[in-house]
Parts: sequence; C-alpha cells; structure tokens
Amino acid sequence: MNFKDKVFIVSGSNSGIGKACTESLLDNGAIVVGLDIKKASIIHERYIHYLLDVTDEGQVITVLNNIEEKFNRVDGLVNCAGIYASLKPFYELSIIEWNKVIDTNLTGVFILSKYTTQKMMKFKRGKIVNISCIRSKIFRPNMADYAASKGGVVALTSAMALDLSSYNIQVNSIAPGFTYTEMTSKSFDNPKIREFSESIIPVGRIARPEDIANVALFLLSDMSDYINGETIFVDGGFKVSK
Repeated sequence: MNFKDKVFIVSGSNSGIGKACTESLLDNGAIVVGLDIKKASIIHERYIHYLLDVTDEGQVITVLNNIEEKFNRVDGLVNCAGIYASLKPFYELSIIEWNKVIDTNLTGVFILSKYTTQKMMKFKRGKIVNISCIRSKIFRPNMADYAASKGGVVALTSAMALDLSSYNIQVNSIAPGFTYTEMTSKSFDNPKIREFSESIIPVGRIARPEDIANVALFLLSDMSDYINGETIFVDGGFKVSK
C-alpha cells in the first residue's frame, strides 16, 4: 500500500496499537500527525507530534486548524486514544470514574472525528478507523464502563458512516481481541494468564499491535472503498469460538 504524501492523524500515537498504526503508515510513505497526552516516542522526518487531550474540544479545534494550515488536507484518522476499565462492578462506580472512561474512549472519538471530518468534507474524501474492542460484544464482570464506551464506539462508527456517506468518507472500526501492549503487559507477562489466554484463542496466540495496524492500513487504503460502517473483529477467532 502506498500512502506517499497523504496526511493521517493518529490519536494515542505514543504506544500500543496507536504507535503501531503510526509506524506502519510512516513505513508506507505517509505523513503522520500523532496526538497523545505524553511526549513523542517516535522520531521521523514525516512525523509531527502534538500533546493533546482528545476530550478537550478547544485543544482539538486549535490543533486541527494548525494541521489544515500546514498541510491543507487530512486524508485519514485513526481514533486510538483510550484508557482501561476502572475494574469495579457498575454499582460501585462513581460518576467521576464512569465519566473518565466514557469521555476518553467515546466522547474523545466524537470530538476528534467531528473536527477532522469538517476538514475532509471540503475535499469529499477521507477514511476514519475507530478502535473498539471485543468487549463491545463479549463481556466480563467489572467492565461496565469500558464495555459501554467501546460498544458506543461501534454504534457511533455506523452512525458516522451514514452521516458522511454523501461526502465519500468511509468510517469503520476494529475490535481487537487480546493484544499485548503497554496497557496489558502486566497481565500477559504472567505466564499463567498468558497460557490460559492463548489456550482460548483459536489461532493460539495473543495479538501483536502490528496485527491490528495491518487491518487499520487496509481500511485507510483505497482497497476498502466499498466497506463502510462496519466493525471488524481482529481477535484470532475468539468471537466466533464463544
């Protein structure tokens, strides 16, 4: 896939799936604008980094205006910024804990997508990939806040796709399964947890961030022009084995 001279925005670009998406785009010739609450962990001549909280609408507006002024285009967006569950049953969650997860994982997608698509609509083209999770469909205890946020991303993806269809902007999401990242390493570095997790995944291994990034690249490319409003589970067959 050739993304030479195309401009992509990736939120959560500093680590995990977001970093893998950023590096894959760079490897394929793209210009990447990374957004993260932490300082850049990527140094590349075609990479620009902004310190940004995706829940801060004012910051998002300012950064998107800067990007438009600098490049006069945005070809694609990957919404990857996110946080994990509070790990409490829903009846023990405070409204602060609930809002923190929902605001970052769902409202942040809405805010960043809103202002990015306003730039794309001028040219009637664009691609958006939202990162959801298998927990949007397959649930476990003590994850109500996270499941609600990721389920919301799936619904928002389809709704955005319909709203943007007349502008030739395709919106899809990816629902990763068990994936080894900085956020999950504490669990998967435990041999017993890793062995059990791999035993219930049909392909027999935990995903690498690059496995998810490969699908994101396909959805950002011209090859996916006829896919719209969909959520693709990238989980080694875990969903269909349940």
